[in-house]
Amino acid sequence: MGYATVMSVPRVQTYALAKNLHDNTKPIRGRDPEIRPLGNRRDADSYWVKMDGDDVVFMLYKSPVITYKPTGEVVLTPDTYSTVSTHQFFIRVLGVGAQASRNTSVITLGDKRYTIRGKDKLTLRLDKSENWQCVEGAKTQYAWHLNRQEATNVRTRYKEFTTYFKGVVSLRTEEVHIQYYNNSLSGIRVSITELQNAFGVEKSDSTEPHSNNDPDSIIGHMRWMHDQPQRHFNYGTQRAGEYQQGITQFLELIKSDQPEDTKHLNFYRGALAVLMSADRIYQRGQDDNTYIAKAKPIVKALDTVLLKAHAQQVLVRKELPIGSVSKGAYDRWLPEHV
Repeated sequence: MGYATVMSVPRVQTYALAKNLHDNTKPIRGRDPEIRPLGNRRDADSYWVKMDGDDVVFMLYKSPVITYKPTGEVVLTPDTYSTVSTHQFFIRVLGVGAQASRNTSVITLGDKRYTIRGKDKLTLRLDKSENWQCVEGAKTQYAWHLNRQEATNVRTRYKEFTTYFKGVVSLRTEEVHIQYYNNSLSGIRVSITELQNAFGVEKSDSTEPHSNNDPDSIIGHMRWMHDQPQRHFNYGTQRAGEYQQGITQFLELIKSDQPEDTKHLNFYRGALAVLMSADRIYQRGQDDNTYIAKAKPIVKALDTVLLKAHAQQVLVRKELPIGSVSKGAYDRWLPEHV
């Protein structure tokens, strides 16, 4: 379904109003099958109303998304389209809250929230106070929660590197003046030359992406370590594999159980990879061979990277009360099917 910027459709909350609207709307002349517009006649191909037996059906393009029953129930379905236009339609016609979350429609009724996915249906009814209540179709929802003991175990495993990294941040953080905004931010400078020397990469005169002068090329797939991996798992992109490769390479660099003669260099490389894959500060006139990582969130960002890398160990799935949905704090750390 498309993305509607302005949706001129009436508020209709009862079967009687829906039936009256259908019966008193003239069909578009010359159309077969019959189309009766819902709102402006010029929008008839976008929003229209039809009968299905005794049911009144409000159509969004070619999908029957709202069905009014003679018994008073109103049935909602996104018909596999969890889009902006679908949710605008629900909001404007029924006065409910509606939004998307992870390819799912979330319907808000007062302080309750319900999900509809694919061709699932949610049946509503107005109570005596004319508030919407869900009477059928509420799905059991789950959310991921952090297992604090397992999180502690992961942090302990990488404590030696974390301590090293905190030292790097403390020693190298400086105030960086941002002329455009006339303020300062805490940053850590990393030069291309430093990266090349640390990773044993030959210097190059090329300024093209993926050259030896490109920091993303030097640290490789480790540049995705701050990503939300679920996004790539769900859509099957190449980035899912790249994220896993990058995380595996990073964890190998920062493990405590490695020969002492290579540990310092590997820790140094790991620290640079964290800095160069994090948020950066951009300065007007900045030397192209120097990059500035934002210092303030970087230690917390490292903690998140480590926990995400061990998401199946540190997260536990818990059932939520009916009418509740996940707040999504950890939803993007794992594929949906896990």
